[in-house]
Amino acid sequence: MATRSFDVVILGGGNAGMGVTAATREAGLTVAVIEPDLLGGTCPNRGCMPKKVLVAAAHALDEIERAKAHHIAVGKPSLDWASLIDREKAMIAGIPGSLAETMRRRGVEVIRSRGRFAGPNAVAVDGEILKAKHIVIATGSKPRRLPFSGAELMITSDDVLSERSLPASVVFVGGGVIALEFSHVYARAGTKVTILEILPQLLTNMDADAVAQLHSETERIGVTIHTGIEVQRIERAGDRLRVIYREGGSEHAIEADRVVNGAGRAPDLDGLDLASGQVAWERGRIALDTHLRSTSNTAVYACGDAVAASPQLSPIATYEGRIVGRNIVDDPKHAPLCEHPGLRIHRSGAGERRPNAICRRRAGDRVARRGERHAKLAVGTHLCRDRRLGESADRQRNRSHCRRAYIGARW
Repeated sequence: MATRSFDVVILGGGNAGMGVTAATREAGLTVAVIEPDLLGGTCPNRGCMPKKVLVAAAHALDEIERAKAHHIAVGKPSLDWASLIDREKAMIAGIPGSLAETMRRRGVEVIRSRGRFAGPNAVAVDGEILKAKHIVIATGSKPRRLPFSGAELMITSDDVLSERSLPASVVFVGGGVIALEFSHVYARAGTKVTILEILPQLLTNMDADAVAQLHSETERIGVTIHTGIEVQRIERAGDRLRVIYREGGSEHAIEADRVVNGAGRAPDLDGLDLASGQVAWERGRIALDTHLRSTSNTAVYACGDAVAASPQLSPIATYEGRIVGRNIVDDPKHAPLCEHPGLRIHRSGAGERRPNAICRRRAGDRVARRGERHAKLAVGTHLCRDRRLGESADRQRNRSHCRRAYIGARW
């Protein structure tokens, strides 16, 4: 095999990987990025950015519904789902090309393929070996695998953002952030939605009081929610799908046009051959020190969604990528300032509890602040869409807290 040498080889061309290139290229290091898919990774291509187009449409439908509270007579709106998906795709179409141009200007070599470790300081890709002083794992995340029969029949958020036909009925297996956001979009578009969650509460990492409020609002718009259930299997039922689950000691079944994996995402480490790179890992978690460096191979770093303990937020991925880049240039002395105990809705200001800071940060750490604001927006939006008329004093106070936090979080 042909062999080439670089100072830094980055596995993954998403936000984290590109974050690494900033400091390393400024320092004059030679850098290669290996990316088999679209540059930018999940967020701009099949995550938060295209999702916002659908969420904006759902919010517009919600505002139309509330017009009658202001004595405005509005006819029933009609959503052209196919055209909405086309608009979403058009709005993000230029992003990968723009990022490729950014990499070109920085002097980063982009290799459009899939790489794997071929040694502690080597990566195999496209029939050649890239030797590197530093290797960065920034491969992002993938939908979490679920361990029951028929799980392969589920679609993922990628499919939700691509299907041009609006299903009449959808079941989400899992009650995480992805399921909640898309369930609101689907419900406001007229789809019958059911959420099945194995745990006793939706959004289990978040404040119970705020989740209860979100749970109530989600049911108000027509979404059926079952918690504390166990999915047994998914099977075909003609041209539909049937989900068999246990609840309260008895077996139940529900049919739908689509079943969506809403159980969240996990680090994508498939095919990296971490053992050949002498990278210690267990149960999908790479063993890292406080500088995001492998505890078993000091030439290897990891950042972004590939780090199981990190919040799956694009500003956090960029921030960690920049930390890794600085550690490569300066030697490992920089550590992420963000604590990762799990993002909580009450930190957006909703409810009666005092909002807490998501990150301890140095003055002027703008990247960490952007990550905090992004988190507030992600979990706070739907809590701000409550009714204004006839609400209780407690509900009015909660809405007021949420609205102030939401407005303060925008950038």
